[in-house]
Amino acid sequence: MAYDLAINQDTSLSVGEYGGKVTTTTAAVTGNFQAIQFISDGQFTSVSQTALTGDALTGITFPAGFVVFAAVTAFALSTGKAIAYTRGN
Repeated sequence: MAYDLAINQDTSLSVGEYGGKVTTTTAAVTGNFQAIQFISDGQFTSVSQTALTGDALTGITFPAGFVVFAAVTAFALSTGKAIAYTRGN
């Protein structure tokens, strides 16, 4: 049964059970997020995250519907609109 519980927890995270924030401006957004989904084409001005290594996420145009999965604590958009999904407990 532990396996079934893990599937249910993963499903809860992927469907936004813990809520989130919608941003349609260039104002800074802070919180404890697990994923950022673009609801229109957009770019980050800044992103504070610890999950990804390599090149910066700034300056990349993400298409509508694209999801960045990372432990994000703050971000700002230069263009576009996004939903930031809150991380669970």
